[in-house]
Amino acid sequence: MRVCETSKFQKLRKKLRSDLEREALKHTIGLIVEDPMTGKKLKGEFKDLRRVKYVVGGQERRLIYKIEHETITLISFGLREGVYK
Repeated sequence: MRVCETSKFQKLRKKLRSDLEREALKHTIGLIVEDPMTGKKLKGEFKDLRRVKYVVGGQERRLIYKIEHETITLISFGLREGVYK
């Protein structure tokens, strides 16, 4: 399965300062690659997307992605408040 990143995802990833955050994100992406259906399907206008929750330093984060054919597109990640914008 191929993994792609949106430009928004790339910008957010490059802004990460903490090694702990980078490792948690890397681990979560690995889980998605192993089992793309692991994330919960979203509803409403986001019905084509899925999300996986992960924790960094006691704070819950979300990674939003989309599955199309043999491609996983990583769309966004972060705290719940800003991740869907």
